[in-house]
Amino acid sequence: MSSAAPPPDAPFHYPLRYPVKVIGLAAADFVAHAVALVERAAGAPAEGAPEVKPSGGGKYLSVTVTVTLESEARRLAIYQALRGDPRVVFAL
Repeated sequence: MSSAAPPPDAPFHYPLRYPVKVIGLAAADFVAHAVALVERAAGAPAEGAPEVKPSGGGKYLSVTVTVTLESEARRLAIYQALRGDPRVVFAL
């Protein structure tokens, strides 16, 4: 059984490199925690080092993790995992 090609107007065509931005309270282990969450849900390792930016006041960290996704299910799994984690304040 072959899978149908995505319609030409589909928002994403897989596989693709996909950046995920994870925002949480600044803590010594938050970067590693964010990367592990994304990698586990994506089923793929992060590509390169994450991009890390502290907020202006230093209370929060923004961590951008790029992974290669093979399907829409994996993309949705990432956001489900991030929404379910109490240390994640916001995800883009």
